[in-house]
Amino acid sequence: MSRRSDEWARRSDEGDESSRSERRRHGFGSAILGLGVLTLGAVMLLDNFGVVDGEELFGYWPVFLILIGISHLVRPAGSRRVVAGIIWIAVGAIVLLSNQGLISFEIWDLWPVVLLIIGGSLILRPFRRGRSAGENVGVFEAMAILGGAHRRLAVADFQGGDATAVLGGCDIDLRDCGSEGGPAEIDTFAFWGGIEIRVPEDWDVQVRGLAVLGAYEDKRRAGSGEGRKVLIVRGTAIMAGVEVKN
Repeated sequence: MSRRSDEWARRSDEGDESSRSERRRHGFGSAILGLGVLTLGAVMLLDNFGVVDGEELFGYWPVFLILIGISHLVRPAGSRRVVAGIIWIAVGAIVLLSNQGLISFEIWDLWPVVLLIIGGSLILRPFRRGRSAGENVGVFEAMAILGGAHRRLAVADFQGGDATAVLGGCDIDLRDCGSEGGPAEIDTFAFWGGIEIRVPEDWDVQVRGLAVLGAYEDKRRAGSGEGRKVLIVRGTAIMAGVEVKN
């Protein structure tokens, strides 16, 4: 009996350590974006006091796009967006090189990036489903690029999902889901778009997103439930909005 108790305690400690490690990796991605925002604010402040010339430094703004890409790549394995991260880094590098006069191109030369995003998503989708979902219908994936995506789930044990909106919108309806199982997590990314998540009234929602010239808003009505299901909403919203409603 003592040996079994020790085994349970060991597994619990391993689970706690894994959870803490995952939270640190999530925080590292947000810290990278935070560093970019902090640097931008410092440059603008110094420009206002005449310490630096903001116009000369403005040509380096694509570095922020590169930081967005890096933040995608350093996420935990379950929510890492390799294709999106590489594309953000590539676009930021191209624009940066153009601003420095090393290459010449027009902004519309980048329109095939949309095709790259769509193609990469289609290629990776079967592998992502096989890895994270399999026969499990308690997860979802939604991507809206220059359009809209709607997902509605009705499962007893919702486990999480991934929503991306770039110049588009995602509508996620979870109101018919039950409260079985442990905490669920939705990873979001919105750029010039919006994501709306509707949840049951008895869920406890924790919003932990990073908003840059955008907003993460919890617009739920006060429910009568006891918060039997915990939902964590993470991610980044850049000039965009993510809303949680019930």
